[in-house]
Amino acid sequence: MIQHLERVRYFSGRLLSVEDFQDEQSYWLNRLRRINRHGRGWGVVEGLGVGLSDGGDVVIDPGLAIDCAGNELVVAEPMRMPIGCSEGPLWVAICYREQGVKPVPSGNGVESSRIREAVELTLLPINPGTGHRGIGPGTPGCDLAHPLCLARLEWRRSRWQIRSVRNRS
Repeated sequence: MIQHLERVRYFSGRLLSVEDFQDEQSYWLNRLRRINRHGRGWGVVEGLGVGLSDGGDVVIDPGLAIDCAGNELVVAEPMRMPIGCSEGPLWVAICYREQGVKPVPSGNGVESSRIREAVELTLLPINPGTGHRGIGPGTPGCDLAHPLCLARLEWRRSRWQIRSVRNRS
């Protein structure tokens, strides 16, 4: 659902608070996410190929995707994760995460002075795109920041095999 956004109004003599600065950031983040969702739609924009290493790891190539909430999922360098022991199929997915970085002293001890937008690689026993019937890649999606499925892993003939999924926007 599309919602109205409110931005901070500045004027001479106004005292700004932490809440004002947070509202300013939220305005621009929500505006960008709305443009991502409704302008391009969710899915892989480029890259993010999935492969298997000789050591039994799943490897994700660099690339860019948009999740159903409009978050940009940026993988700047290859990501790896051991598959481990599992029965049945696994879904290779990435999801948006915010990480606090650059700690500084504060009145509450130490706090992060920056937020890094990051991506987490995960292997799931169920497809996170289940229930997306009719709102496929390239559509605004469901408006939730759930993991984005990149591939399906199946155990066949005593080894893992990759099955692609259709999620290009």
